[in-house]
Amino acid sequence: MILRFFRASYRIPAFFFLTLLYTARLRKAHKKSHNDPWAAHAVFLAFVEAVRKLMGIRVRAEGQLPEGPSLIMGNHRSYVDVVLIPSKHPVAFVARSESKHWPIIGPGASALHTIWVNRKDRDSRRETREAVRKRLQEGMGIVLFPEGTTYIGPELGPYRPSMFVIAAEAGIPITPVAIEYQDPTIAWVGDDWFIPHAWKHFGKRYIDVTVRYGDTFRGTDPDAMRQSMREWTQHQVLDIRKGYDRKRSHSLP
Repeated sequence: MILRFFRASYRIPAFFFLTLLYTARLRKAHKKSHNDPWAAHAVFLAFVEAVRKLMGIRVRAEGQLPEGPSLIMGNHRSYVDVVLIPSKHPVAFVARSESKHWPIIGPGASALHTIWVNRKDRDSRRETREAVRKRLQEGMGIVLFPEGTTYIGPELGPYRPSMFVIAAEAGIPITPVAIEYQDPTIAWVGDDWFIPHAWKHFGKRYIDVTVRYGDTFRGTDPDAMRQSMREWTQHQVLDIRKGYDRKRSHSLP
């Protein structure tokens, strides 16, 4: 208990310090490279590695990252999800506009070319679609969570259709990703406040998570694509969950 308290007490402020530090580095990289996305990508990968080490996040990656830019779509469990997918090429995230105003995290995400969307605003949704097309044309991948919010699981929430329509119309490749934590309570849902939730989980020695990549595919029917990808992801999440449960049962006396 004392060790958990100690870890949480230094990890949380250290996380915010790292976010400030790498946000400053992102802005400096943008200025020196004239907004070259590869310069920002290098800073982002360094940030991912630093946060994983600090927080004790151990990622078991299965499958292959896409070689070229695509829509990387995964189920959404927690704020930790954003440091789980270190793409081989520059990426931009799609996130709710409310997060843009979070202290420290919002400015850092904006510096990483995050596309902010207000789902209650039709014009914002249209602007988001155009921004996605532009980023892909610039050679960047897009990371998004089509559920639109976090779910504790093991079931998935409904997948929103808009990005599948864009992918079908433009022939954009999609790479499905299944994410599942060994401890399902890592999910940040409902009315939980960030600091109490982070205090509970970042006090643990390790956070173990499996990230499983599927084959990249294209399609012309957005509804069929959405259904197929959600079914694949749901099957993989349940399979990962079964593996964790078997491991836990074997470790019991």
